[in-house]
Amino acid sequence: MPASLADVTQWLESQVGKVLVVSKHEDDDLDEVRIRLERVEGRGERTDALDDYTNSPALLLRGHGTVVTEGREEALPTDTFEIPLEGLSLTETADGTALLVTERARYSIKVGE
Repeated sequence: MPASLADVTQWLESQVGKVLVVSKHEDDDLDEVRIRLERVEGRGERTDALDDYTNSPALLLRGHGTVVTEGREEALPTDTFEIPLEGLSLTETADGTALLVTERARYSIKVGE
């Protein structure tokens, strides 16, 4: 049975203090983020945002981490990894992972080693 966004958020909150690996599949691009999760926040729609990507509701993963793209690893530019929720069509939690599918991307989240 698919999980609700609340179920995914609860699962994420149970992972605070752990390193999470977030795989983001968007178009033909795959990025991987490793973040030591400090807290989880939700953000409602913003009317003061500069673009459509940052004004939609989002799930905010707070913590320090790195992003791996095209084989290079760099520090996250801020202490937040944002998962925009616009067009959210699927949420699941199973076997120690969470999955969110939006109109823009597919996010797979698991606990890292």
